[in-house]
Amino acid sequence: MSPRRSRLETVAAWLRPRRPRPPGEAVLLLSGRERFASGQAILSAFYAVLFFLAAGQIYSWQGYLAATELDPRWPVLWMPWLEPKTAISIVLWLHLAGGVAALTLVRYRWGRVLVFLSLLQFLAFRFSFGAINHGAHLGLLLAFVLIFLPTGWRGWPTAPRQVRAATLLVVAGCQSLLMLTYTLSGFWKVLGIGRQVVAGESHYLHPDGLARQVAAKLLAADEVSLLGPWLIDHPWAGLPLIVAAILLELFALWAVFRPTLHQLWGVGLIALHLGTHLTLGIGFVENTLWLALFFVLSPFRRPRGR
Repeated sequence: MSPRRSRLETVAAWLRPRRPRPPGEAVLLLSGRERFASGQAILSAFYAVLFFLAAGQIYSWQGYLAATELDPRWPVLWMPWLEPKTAISIVLWLHLAGGVAALTLVRYRWGRVLVFLSLLQFLAFRFSFGAINHGAHLGLLLAFVLIFLPTGWRGWPTAPRQVRAATLLVVAGCQSLLMLTYTLSGFWKVLGIGRQVVAGESHYLHPDGLARQVAAKLLAADEVSLLGPWLIDHPWAGLPLIVAAILLELFALWAVFRPTLHQLWGVGLIALHLGTHLTLGIGFVENTLWLALFFVLSPFRRPRGR
């Protein structure tokens, strides 16, 4: 057996489940009462956070209402047809109504549609003044997926098996969509590294590649992060960090199908976001919250002691 084939088989064995699932475990994964109750708690917490974020924006209303010029994104192309203050008021009140609906009406599909549309309108308006903050996108995408929750998803754990399975399937859909964004990010990083290597340019996997990236970002933003200067002075620490970050992102979608890895990947990606904030000054606060809810507290993780 060639050394190359041996290495490939080792990787393949690592990617496969470590043991076959006992009979019936696959069914319980999507219909177990404990997992269903855990999924309900996670979804309720998600909608509670959306209310909190909507209510928190009230303190910014005065500033928004003072705006007179904006470059509307496509979801709010209707705004220039109205007087600016009137159009902005409609968006702000709709957003608050969506937040209230997130607490009171999400048992109904039309209530979840209202939550999604109100959030879409507000974010489109909020980012019609220049750059887009991508850290707010995941909440919007998750709100869209949750429109497809089945009737009765907020029922008691004794809800019919079909309802429990459909609810947990939507939760799994949220997890898949969330991790797909990270896998795509990792894929484009790998592609970019390949292009830079061919072009003979500096790249992330260069011994001081991450330190250069941090230095360039801090100089462009004219700011200093907490750990950025340290990393610039110690570039050797950057290589293992960036390799770990790329691997975490690249295999994020794969981890969705390995429930035993949900907590590990969730904590790992949260650490990644904390690291980018401490070194690059780039924060994705909402992302860390969604990772904590859907992965660190994943309803599919193996209960302790089993």
